[in-house]
Amino acid sequence: MNKKGHIGTLLLVFGALVLVVFALYSMISFNSDLSKKKAELRAISDKSESTHKFTLKFVSVMINDSLNESLSKGTVFGNNDFEVKFNESFRKLADAKRGGEINTNIYAKIALGDYSLVLNDGKYQLMIFDVFENYNSNNNEVRYSYSLKVIFDENRVYSLEEFMRS
Repeated sequence: MNKKGHIGTLLLVFGALVLVVFALYSMISFNSDLSKKKAELRAISDKSESTHKFTLKFVSVMINDSLNESLSKGTVFGNNDFEVKFNESFRKLADAKRGGEINTNIYAKIALGDYSLVLNDGKYQLMIFDVFENYNSNNNEVRYSYSLKVIFDENRVYSLEEFMRS
């Protein structure tokens, strides 16, 4: 009789036994206290969402402040001189906010002039591309990437939209 087939069968049984023992060990040693992990993830999610809303609101406030400062210097809305004054003021406000506690590149992009400002049908369209916000907590990290489109005129900000660039 051929006894070489028994070696393969024995190895197969031994391998299955090792897998079963490993699975049982994993089930027994599993720490089922997931509430702490769940709370950490919820905390970082809440923090990132509230900080993101604050960042968008602050950009809107910066635009309004830059509008008011530019118009108070006697410039005419839509004029080239208005754009120069607006850009100076907008960059100065962003530079003051740079390096804060929020890990984002939006203020750096604004301070360095990495945005486009175009007059279209009596309203300005401000576009900032490839913005990110990064949040860390213990071993967890949230990175939110988007681009920003803001439409405003001399009176107010009409819309502030975020979008993903393809």
